[in-house]
Amino acid sequence: MHFCFVDESGGFEAPAANPGATPLMTLVGLIVDGAALPAITTQFIQAKMRFFPGKSTSKLFLDHIRDEVKGADLRFSLRSSSRRDRRHAIGYLDRILQILNTHNVRLVGRVWIKPVGQPLDPDATYTYAIQDIARHFHAFLDANNENGLLLCDSRMHNQNAQVSHSVFTQKHGLRGDPLPRIPEAPVFGVSLNHAGLQLADAVASALIFPIASRVYCSHQWPGIHTDAHFEAVRQRYSAQLRAREFRYQDLAGRTHGGIVVSDRLRSWPSSRLLRYP
Repeated sequence: MHFCFVDESGGFEAPAANPGATPLMTLVGLIVDGAALPAITTQFIQAKMRFFPGKSTSKLFLDHIRDEVKGADLRFSLRSSSRRDRRHAIGYLDRILQILNTHNVRLVGRVWIKPVGQPLDPDATYTYAIQDIARHFHAFLDANNENGLLLCDSRMHNQNAQVSHSVFTQKHGLRGDPLPRIPEAPVFGVSLNHAGLQLADAVASALIFPIASRVYCSHQWPGIHTDAHFEAVRQRYSAQLRAREFRYQDLAGRTHGGIVVSDRLRSWPSSRLLRYP
């Protein structure tokens, strides 16, 4: 059995609507073999203890899973004027990539680049992205003759219910189930209980977000969300992340999957995201 752990980064508000408004929104799914979860969890906790030894006051090893290292905080360090802070964040992200590579974790997801002056529709955007990730995840499961479960980072109860129901109605519609290898609708977990969700947060917030912001938004929105220091993240991790993407072809030979970019600013293709230089 495989799991797809999904987390998001960025907001739905219009870019420049306020000082913290983001120019993009991203959702990333990490496809993980369930058999690898014990080792992934152990190695992830070890990484947190090594790079953030003061994060937890507990002496119990497993308690460290509950002290999150948020991707947004990593992104803050990545743009810091302190070289030491930037190197510390890079060292931690190197360990994250090592875990993903060791256990052959695959990536799917979507990035929304916002147009000038326009917000994203929260319900429509998130729901479509989850349905999209579910389709790609199902293609992975079908190719590997496996079943799987979508596990998303919990939001507001009503939002969770709406998103899960959107996949539920697809599965139980009159036309038949398009996702038979995902036997249950998406479920939502509390991230501090799941290494997979915390890893998804790190990838979405500290890797895909800063790379996408540099590629698609830096010409339009100079500032903290497109900081020039993010170029080092793009240079260091683009090839590794591209190798982790799950892509596949349909019967007509069209390619799907990976991290899909919907660029409403300049209509640039997804292929630019993880291409460097």
